[in-house]
Amino acid sequence: MKYKLLFSFALMLFYAHSIAQSFSLPAGCIQFTPTEMKWIDTLSTLPKGTSFCLLYGDIKKEGPFAIRLKLPPNQFLKRHFHEKDEVVTVLEGTISVGFSERTPPGLKAFNAGSFYVNAAHVEHYVMVGPEGATIQINAMGPWTITYK
Repeated sequence: MKYKLLFSFALMLFYAHSIAQSFSLPAGCIQFTPTEMKWIDTLSTLPKGTSFCLLYGDIKKEGPFAIRLKLPPNQFLKRHFHEKDEVVTVLEGTISVGFSERTPPGLKAFNAGSFYVNAAHVEHYVMVGPEGATIQINAMGPWTITYK
């Protein structure tokens, strides 16, 4: 009886694994676990040392997109703006955003779990904390960065 039960359990696991491998997502659906995400070195418009992961859409075309950026510790992104609203969620680390001159009173720090929106055409700058930061950006493409 024990062997039949063990054999049945093993067969069930094999069958479940086979179904999971043959399952395909419906059109338009996207799913990633962290190990399935493909990270690349920085884009030419981002500072050296930044890693980039495209989750959804195309940043160069009209339409929605989602990306993740891994920013190295103590990085500074000088004043810039975007043509469209940029919706940001901080996933790890700390990132500070300022809208005035580069002085501490003009900065607000956002740690993991924080959320903010940089409105289109509003100049801002970014300072990354000493542990670096990972952020997710959701916006409408094409995504542009115009440095001042």
